[in-house]
Order: sequence, then C-alpha cells, then structure tokens
Amino acid sequence: MSYIGYSRWLVVTLALMGCEGRQSEGARGSVADAGAVSGDVVARYKGGAITREELVRESRRLPPALREQFESPVGQEEFARSLVDKRLLVEEARRRGLAQQQDLARQVRELEERLLVQALLAEEERGAGPATEPELRAWYDAHRSELRQPERVHLARVLASAGGGTAAERSRARARAEEFARRLRAGEPLARVQSAGDGPERARAGDMGLFARGELKDARLEEAAFALRTSGQVSAVVETAEGFAVLQLLERRVERIPPFEEVRAEVEGRVAPSRQRRVFDALRTRLRGAADVHVEVSARP
Repeated sequence: MSYIGYSRWLVVTLALMGCEGRQSEGARGSVADAGAVSGDVVARYKGGAITREELVRESRRLPPALREQFESPVGQEEFARSLVDKRLLVEEARRRGLAQQQDLARQVRELEERLLVQALLAEEERGAGPATEPELRAWYDAHRSELRQPERVHLARVLASAGGGTAAERSRARARAEEFARRLRAGEPLARVQSAGDGPERARAGDMGLFARGELKDARLEEAAFALRTSGQVSAVVETAEGFAVLQLLERRVERIPPFEEVRAEVEGRVAPSRQRRVFDALRTRLRGAADVHVEVSARP
C-alpha cells in the first residue's frame, strides 16, 4: 500500500471508528450466519458481512468532504473495504482480550451511560411535548427588547477599482465612479451600470445585502449609506481602500420589534433550553424521591 493509500485508509478508518453506530448482529456472527444476513450484501468476510443498508448508513456519518469521495462506484468499493477493515480490527482487539482491560471497559461503560442518559432525557422531552402557545407568547412578551431589530439599510454598490493605487489610476477610477453615479441618477438600471463595475458584488448585480450600524467595515461607506433616506437614492462618490464606490439604497428598514408570528421559530429555540432544564429537574427530583437518597459525605470546613 502506498503512503497516499495508507493515509487515505487511515483517515477513513478513524472516521468510521468515531461513528456512534452499532454493529449489526450479522457482523459478529459465525461463517454460517454470514450467509443469512438479510439485505443486499456488498462485502463478505470470514465471520460476517456488510450490507448495502450499512454502507449507506455509515457513509452518512462521515464529514461531508470525506463522504463526497465515496460517491462513485470505485469509491463505494473502497468504502466497503474500509468497513470490513473496521470490523476486522475490532474482532482482532476482542480476540486479544483488549475488551476486558479495566481502563477500556470503564470507558465503554461511561460511553454507554452517557448515551443512555441522552436517550432517557430525549424520551422525557418528547413526553413533555412542545411548548404551548401561551408559554411561547409569555416568553415573547417578557423578552421583547431582546428581539429588537436595529435600523438597517439594504445597499447596492458599484465599485471602480483603483488597481495599483497610483495617482493616475485613482484619478481614472474616480472618473469612472462619477460616471456610474450619473448613470444611476439618470435612472439607468442598476444591473446594467454594475456590469461595468468591479468588486465581488458584481456577481449579484451590485447587491451588498442588509447592514446595521457598525457592520460595514469602512466607516466612510457606512456614513454615506445611512445618509441615504429613500429607496433608489444614490450617494456621492466615496473613496475607499479599494478605489471609489457609489452606493444606491434599495431599502431602508426602521428599528422595530417584530411581531410574535414573525419570530415564532426563534422564540421556540430560545424557550427550548429552559424547558429541557425543567424536564431534567423534574425527572431528577422524581428519581431521587423514589430512591430515598441519603448523602453521607461531610463537608470539610
């Protein structure tokens, strides 16, 4: 195996080891069991088999960048071999008795306990049901100020780049920007004017997006942007580190507190942690009461 091949194998195998999926029963069965594995078998080995279902499930647990490498038939074959390798490594570790090592067994128990507690809490939360309408509205009424949206401007920009930044280049860039401003004020469509401009927003027909105060990196652009009052208004030419820019106001949004219906999903997300805490506290109290807990450790002075 080449160094590149080994490195790729190691990355994939370690990624698989990090997945929290459990082995199928067929994976740890006998040779006879291997022939009885249900589903579309994509790989066999002495002692088990890998099914198509397992291949798909395990691939979904990989990081997206790594998953894309195994979408082709050749990649899927390589991934199936990696799944077999993982099983063989686990079985060899068991054969050597490593599963009985005290420290390793403790870590396995701790992982199992953690997963069981997570499953228990998830079940309790499902049983408690979603937050009620009155509960959500009560949170909204008590936290309206936290949902306040600042004044924002929706901007378009046409940039004339100054290139290397020499005096002559900056003079030419300013003249271009002045021409852009003239064309925009004359009512020429923004997309047509922007097609002659520079800057990354050219791919978006000049649209820079929404900005609140403090979000524009260039203070000169921000001052020009918030001086614009009406939709369609065009700024004076603004000198920037990149060159010379002209801004056009697409929309101005005043400071506001959005209505409950508009931010309902956000409210649900903000309420969720406190609900989860209440569910946990109620479960803990119930279990402690049933277990008649007595703590006998004395607090040291």
